[in-house]
Amino acid sequence: MMQHNAPSLAEEESIFSRYIELSGNPMMPVTPGSCIGRALRLSHFFLTSEVGDEKEQDQLHNYSIDTATDKIYATTLGVLHIHNNKIVVRPILYPANDGMTVYGDIYHKDFSGNSLLLSHYAAALWHLNVNAPIDTARFNAAIRKAESQNTPVRMVPICKGKPAIHEEPPVIIPLLPQRKRHTVQKSSATVDFKDQGFFAEVPANTPVAVKIPSAEPSNGFDVYGNALPVMEQPTPVGENKTTTLNIGKNLYGILQQNGHTIYYSSCKGLMSIRDDTLSITDVLRIDGDVNIKTGNIIVEQGSVHITGSITPGFTVKAPQHVIVHASVDQGTISCGGDVFISGAIIMNKLNTILSKGSVYANHMHNAEVVAAHSIVTSGSIVNSKLTAGNAIRTCTEKGTVLGSTLVAGSEINIAGAGGENGSPPILIIRNNEGTQNTLRRITSEAEMVLSQSISKLDDWIKKSQEKKLTGSMRQHADTLLKKAKRIRKNISNRVTPCIAHPLHRVIIRGTVAEGTQVTMHGQTLTIKHPLPKLSMELENHHRAVRSQTTGTGTASTVALSHYASTGRGEMFPAQAETEG
Repeated sequence: MMQHNAPSLAEEESIFSRYIELSGNPMMPVTPGSCIGRALRLSHFFLTSEVGDEKEQDQLHNYSIDTATDKIYATTLGVLHIHNNKIVVRPILYPANDGMTVYGDIYHKDFSGNSLLLSHYAAALWHLNVNAPIDTARFNAAIRKAESQNTPVRMVPICKGKPAIHEEPPVIIPLLPQRKRHTVQKSSATVDFKDQGFFAEVPANTPVAVKIPSAEPSNGFDVYGNALPVMEQPTPVGENKTTTLNIGKNLYGILQQNGHTIYYSSCKGLMSIRDDTLSITDVLRIDGDVNIKTGNIIVEQGSVHITGSITPGFTVKAPQHVIVHASVDQGTISCGGDVFISGAIIMNKLNTILSKGSVYANHMHNAEVVAAHSIVTSGSIVNSKLTAGNAIRTCTEKGTVLGSTLVAGSEINIAGAGGENGSPPILIIRNNEGTQNTLRRITSEAEMVLSQSISKLDDWIKKSQEKKLTGSMRQHADTLLKKAKRIRKNISNRVTPCIAHPLHRVIIRGTVAEGTQVTMHGQTLTIKHPLPKLSMELENHHRAVRSQTTGTGTASTVALSHYASTGRGEMFPAQAETEG
């Protein structure tokens, strides 16, 4: 009957059969008091007399041997195992070192082929002095799995203690990511690993974070019944208890029924987490460089403040301002406001800085900068192409321009042009008459339409005088005619632009190298020999070039009419007039 209930024996049976005349399947657990079999070779077993031996004192063999019959009886729940050439019964319950969990290997049959019950495991736990309750649901699920698969389920946590709940601050969890990933590109498209998504705009009254209150402090216990008291968290003198994440500006909270607090944005902006504080802000601060760690910085709201540099190949885009504490090294900037760069702009002519405001930098080398207003630098401009809607200035005497092209709408004011270490620059003042021509064309068209309407209305009034019209109709027609004439006169006075040009100037405060080109409204002056200074102005069609010689202290003015064309688009002075 026993052989009928016993599962098929595994390969290891031949190993144990050398030493034991087995009474069951050695791959299944033995229960306390059950007979394992008869010992064939006692040298491979721990005898009762050896228990007190100092060498074997720490050895847990978990069986006893009847020396009269050499029968072996298990004293714990476990499976046969060979350790140091000795046969032992290895327990199948494993208390964790911290005493908070007991793991068990769950079998559905025992050594004799009988069903293993919850009571067998409970007795083994009691033998280990464990008094924590068994997780019956987990245990029963493991028993069913072991029976269906005919294999034991290893390391099932069947007993757990209760950890003490200490006094902790509440936890604030963000509900939105700081960045939104771009849509996944097609497999055939090139993947840009620098593009880590953009910092999205958070609309007003959007939930951005939730505060989860901490549970009430309570004592706990381990699986052996030992108490685990609550540990008090002392607060340093003069300091308040703080949460792991603080709530910053532009947020308001609403308490929920479950005790949680949901925080909403009070205005439109960017969600920023900095110095453990969550805020809604118009300025995104990037600590350190823009590099492979941060990826490209793209925001849809506010400004960007970078405490480091923009490293090669990375892009920063913002609808307002961009502030960089260090340099821009072969990076790209595009913004709707001003660009402030404390260091240098160093590029390889593959990157561009585009600003709808002004651009300020310490030095520019191989830079391509386009600004709607002004470009200002305190250092030199080398091999660069700068385009400004208003002015380009170097604000110190170190601001020499070498081998660059500067295009401005009204003024170029630099410390020096060209020199021994670089080729002379090209300085261009753009002709902005396109807007004036457009306004003049619109005015002319409006006057023409009104004149035609006035003529038709006048003819209709003259023809209608031959007919009998009511006084009110004739009076109404006269009123319309007067109003049309008044509108035409108003447009003529207010819309027609003044043909006079605004003040345009090119000022070079220091040395002007030979070959420097200055272009104003399509006419170019090429410097034929070095000059100590140069000032060229245009206002209401009156142009003059002023040059000053530092050695003699005299100043001379050459009027525009005194320049003659060479046929190559150049101008040169035909005669000089001395001022004062």
